[in-house]
Amino acid sequence: MRGNMELRVQNANRERVMAVIDRFLKERDDAICCCPRCINDIAAIALNYLPPHYFVDTNDNRDNGSPWIMVETAVVDAIDRVTVNPNHPHQRQPLSS
Repeated sequence: MRGNMELRVQNANRERVMAVIDRFLKERDDAICCCPRCINDIAAIALNYLPPHYFVDTNDNRDNGSPWIMVETAVVDAIDRVTVNPNHPHQRQPLSS
């Protein structure tokens, strides 16, 4: 392989989804479990709703991705789905600081 080996292919929507999840969970209703499994389930469900937006990791590609409102809608829907049907017994974990 040639070129800079430090560059990576990334999905811009993953960065956006994780930012929205972080923001929403900080403002969350206490019914939302914040365990790693639930957070990853929320991210996976939201990302499956959104089209992938792959880019090579450079500083000038930060505006890639779906519109923020589309990402927020996908995350809210994913939070609702995971809250109703978590992949573990109903023991909510608080958000760790």
